[in-house]
Amino acid sequence: MRVAADLRQRILNGEFAPGQRLKIDDIATLFGVSHMPVRAALQELEAEGVLQVFPHRGAEIRGVDVRFVRNMYDLRAAIEGMLTERCAAAITAPVISVLRTTAQAFEEAASRGDSHGMIASNLKLHAAINEVADNPEAVRVLGQGRLLVQALRLRFGFGPGQAALIAQEHLDLVDAIARGDVAQAGERARQHCIRARDDLLELIQH
Repeated sequence: MRVAADLRQRILNGEFAPGQRLKIDDIATLFGVSHMPVRAALQELEAEGVLQVFPHRGAEIRGVDVRFVRNMYDLRAAIEGMLTERCAAAITAPVISVLRTTAQAFEEAASRGDSHGMIASNLKLHAAINEVADNPEAVRVLGQGRLLVQALRLRFGFGPGQAALIAQEHLDLVDAIARGDVAQAGERARQHCIRARDDLLELIQH
């Protein structure tokens, strides 16, 4: 849906900030549409954990704080660890090629300092892993609030040396998956999330 996609992009870019109220009339005027597609878009984003809809009063983008970030990454560590283990157990040569190419794309974006490119490559890498893992219910839970964390990452960036470290972690993760090393792949995925959590928390608290 165009309105939902546009709202996501504006939230990601920081045009709409956590805690901000979104009035249906204002959004409809901004996008040049009727109230109906705006309501549908707000409900879609509410289902993704991005905002809360209030009957007859529009919506409010969820607030984010240290607790929210910590909880989101702890959830990701648990679920992505499990999904990565499943991927390693069922990996095929064509998917390995996709994972390596995507990990290299992240590395190239990191070398350019391209945060948007890094986020896009990171999403593509994990989407490929999740597709092999074949657990749409887990992926649905994983998507809750992800957009808000991405917006924080774009706002605060990465700590010194973190982009290069993440790029290397991706390469090591893909190597473990390619070997079919279930335990190592799962542990690398969990540690990857924990280090990302600690980096972002350090940035937003200083």
